[in-house]
Parts: sequence; C-alpha cells; structure tokens
Amino acid sequence: MHLSVEDFVKHVKDVVTISDRLMDGWALKEKEGIENGTYITKRCTKNLTKPGNTNATTLVTFEYHIAYHLSYAVPIICLKIWKQDGSLISLEEYWEFNNDLKESNIYDTLTQLDHPVLCQPFLTLHPCKTQEIIQPFLEHSKNPIISWLSVVGPFVHLNLLDEYIHNC
Repeated sequence: MHLSVEDFVKHVKDVVTISDRLMDGWALKEKEGIENGTYITKRCTKNLTKPGNTNATTLVTFEYHIAYHLSYAVPIICLKIWKQDGSLISLEEYWEFNNDLKESNIYDTLTQLDHPVLCQPFLTLHPCKTQEIIQPFLEHSKNPIISWLSVVGPFVHLNLLDEYIHNC
C-alpha cells in the first residue's frame, strides 16, 4: 500500500480545512501543469535555544512546506528558516539547535534537497524512511498526513494542535 498523489491532495486539503477552522495558518498552493503540483505551506515565528545553553536563544521564522515526492511516493517536509535579519539558517546551524536529531547522522536525516514542486533548495527531512513511518497510518488513519506529521513534525519544530489529531 502506498500514498497516491490523489490521496495526498485529498488529505492536505483536509489539513487546510481544519486549519481554516482553527485559524492555524496552513495554506494550499497549486502549481499548474505538474503531477505533484499541490502542496501546503505555513509560516510561524519561534525562539530556538541551543541545547544546554539557555542564553543562546535566536528568534527565527519557519516556513514549512508539505509536498508530494514523486520518486519516493511519499509526503515530504521542506523548510526554510530565517533569522530576524533575513539571513537563512544553514543546515549545520539548525542542527546545533535541534536536540531531537542529535543521535542521527545529520545528512541522513535532515538534508538540503530541491523542493519537489518549486525546484528550489530547502532543508528537508530525508524522504527515504517516510514510507516505513507512514505505512501503518495508510491502513488505520482517516488522514495519514496528519498522523505522519504528528510523528515527524516535532523533529523540525513543527507541532500540530491537538484538534488535528482528533481528525485521524
């Protein structure tokens, strides 16, 4: 069992419907003329603190994109992170702020890939393990995208409101 493009589109549209009701900021984007042209985005501002150093806090803006990766046939989380001066945070710099990924190899877990729709470089949770993670949700969840995001989102500082989980 795998997630088709059509199922992906249906589920991300449901995410946006829930988000609109909650005023949570997810927006649907569509690029005409390509099979996987539908994706959702959200921006939010957060403080990042370096583990073990509560004085090293940086205010940043996250831009999350949930898109469909045709080669892997799975959803993918793409993100850009800006400091308040407008400069992007690099992969290595973000790694320093991320306690949840410390046990992993940086380039196997979080990497820079081209966005599957926009063809621009984004930080990305590598899609190679996504099929393994999402498989149980494909069989048992009303919205496997929400279920998958609830598991992998916290690794990139993306936490869903509980109301999303109630829709799974």
